[in-house]
Amino acid sequence: MKKYSILTAILIGTAPLFAETNALIEVKLFKDWVIKGECDFGTLAIKNTGTSPILLAKDAFDFSSDQLYVRSFPDKRAGSIDTMIEDGYQMVFVFDGDDKLFSLPPGETHVYEGRKFLFPIRAPFSETMRFIVSIYLGKGFWLDSEPLTVKGVVPDAEEYVATIGEASFPCHLVTVTYKNERWLYVKTLPNEQLRSAGGSYYSICPISLTNKIRVEPHEGKGRLYKIWDGDKSMIYRDGQTVIVEGADEHNVLGKWTRERKQRAEADNAEVRRKKTEQ
Repeated sequence: MKKYSILTAILIGTAPLFAETNALIEVKLFKDWVIKGECDFGTLAIKNTGTSPILLAKDAFDFSSDQLYVRSFPDKRAGSIDTMIEDGYQMVFVFDGDDKLFSLPPGETHVYEGRKFLFPIRAPFSETMRFIVSIYLGKGFWLDSEPLTVKGVVPDAEEYVATIGEASFPCHLVTVTYKNERWLYVKTLPNEQLRSAGGSYYSICPISLTNKIRVEPHEGKGRLYKIWDGDKSMIYRDGQTVIVEGADEHNVLGKWTRERKQRAEADNAEVRRKKTEQ
């Protein structure tokens, strides 16, 4: 398999909630280009660089639904409080109880596992696309990143691989080739019940440039599929667009998360040790 692009951005955000509430937001992109209709962007780690604890969702789904926002840059929010955003935050994290939040202490880092995060609002497609990553802390306060840039590209080729998913909501697995990279995607199809026009793309993993890709249901479980890239296999979980078992060359999300979490745990232990000594 040929090398593929990896882009890591260390982004600094500040919020007016407290004088020293800030964080380093480390955004991991596994390629520096997107195709039209692509909806996911990567994953992230958050380091509390301020002096006040930061309240974050324990669950990655709750975090992506009610705290994480990705917007085109320049941002049109201009510091205003979006009522729907605040209502969603209150519903999940206030009305449902504090058990859905945890406090990230100053100096420590948190890594979310098992999920690629999405563009909640689809950015206008262009050759150069800039966006910011924002974390909502409630009552109109945000941690905003510096702008991040990716390329909007027209792929060299798109090839159908298989149809997967539920009978009521089938999707296509397709391969997309751009220059010296080839990626496996899920492509949504038109759905009258969901009033969806289809054509949204969700990246799964990098694959070889030339091997035939084969797919079959895994162990009779409708949400798992076994995928072969030549003679190398992986297990894919439908609905989450993640590889749950496979070599690191395919499971790039899992590899990065595992290694980043190990570093975070070591760093956090050192931070706690120093605090104990003090």
